[in-house]
Amino acid sequence: MTKRAELKVESRNRIVDAAAKRLLSEGMEGATISKVLGDAGLTHGTFYAHFDSKEALLAEAFLTAAAETSERWISGVSELSTNQGIGLLLARALGTAHLKHPETGCPFVAAGSEVWRSHNDIRKAYEEGMLAVAGKVAGSLGDEGNIDHAIAIHAICIGGLTMARSVASEEVALRILRACRQFVLKRLQPKNAEAAA
Repeated sequence: MTKRAELKVESRNRIVDAAAKRLLSEGMEGATISKVLGDAGLTHGTFYAHFDSKEALLAEAFLTAAAETSERWISGVSELSTNQGIGLLLARALGTAHLKHPETGCPFVAAGSEVWRSHNDIRKAYEEGMLAVAGKVAGSLGDEGNIDHAIAIHAICIGGLTMARSVASEEVALRILRACRQFVLKRLQPKNAEAAA
């Protein structure tokens, strides 16, 4: 690869990383081209050398954020029993740290309410990212064939965190997170459910 090609790849990666960070902290509306390029330290003209549209950038940024955050989410889960692994996933996704720090959290929560009104490229990226995360979760739980189980866990986490971030009271927000965790944990096999709590 020539030096020029390397620099082009590097600038594209800077744009995608900056867009992913903006998407997590401010949603899709906050990830404007001017803000993203400012964060990346690049000029506006650079954008169109890499992307045809803002939607193309957001689709790639979404997939990047989903891949990175899901690796943190499933870290260490495969070393636990299935129920303990589910407990850890719930604790991470529906915990206070995730509630208070959207900038390091889940892109499905950050952009979810905007995605269904968005360009089809972004919806396809959401779908692709969701299925990829479900595959990772299922694999980390030692249940690669049960993608639907992983989708359900992820959906409860996304919905619970979205609701918790949307209410005015921290007390109610924490109640929502606790209720979602307990709902899932109570449905685990009774002999191992306590270990996952």
